[in-house]
Amino acid sequence: MTGWPTVIGTLGGVAVTALLGLVTAYLTHRWQQERVRQEQQIVSHRELRAARRDVYARYLVSAQHAFDAAKAQYLANRDQPRDPAEFTTDPPEEMRVAIAANEALRVEVMLLAGEPLRAALEAYDRGLWRLWPVLGSGNDRSFQSDSTRRYHRLVQAMHDEVTGTH
Repeated sequence: MTGWPTVIGTLGGVAVTALLGLVTAYLTHRWQQERVRQEQQIVSHRELRAARRDVYARYLVSAQHAFDAAKAQYLANRDQPRDPAEFTTDPPEEMRVAIAANEALRVEVMLLAGEPLRAALEAYDRGLWRLWPVLGSGNDRSFQSDSTRRYHRLVQAMHDEVTGTH
């Protein structure tokens, strides 16, 4: 009978040690899963920021190219302005190419953008679409300052979204 307390003590110690090992393994596994989840979120957020930065930069270059094409048309047409409605329906090839490229990038921006940026983009695009036929046809440039203000708001919204300050 003297051996039983030793056996019971040993088995109890093994059971307690096994239970503590299982609890430790369970908690360690959960912590590892949480760490992996957090790392995946960080990587995903970093990739989204990089994609946004790339697309937003390409869009701004494209919008500037469309504006430059319209300005070149303004310089060519300012002495004998064309009807803006006619210019809209039949723009020169350079304008068509610039507008199509800008529109394709606008769609990419819309797919990546948050709501504040979408609103700024819509406002800017409305101004750009009003500006380029009037400017390109050689008529009044008064829309340009409004378009410039909208452009700066768009750039600020893009910056805020990329940096996470919105």
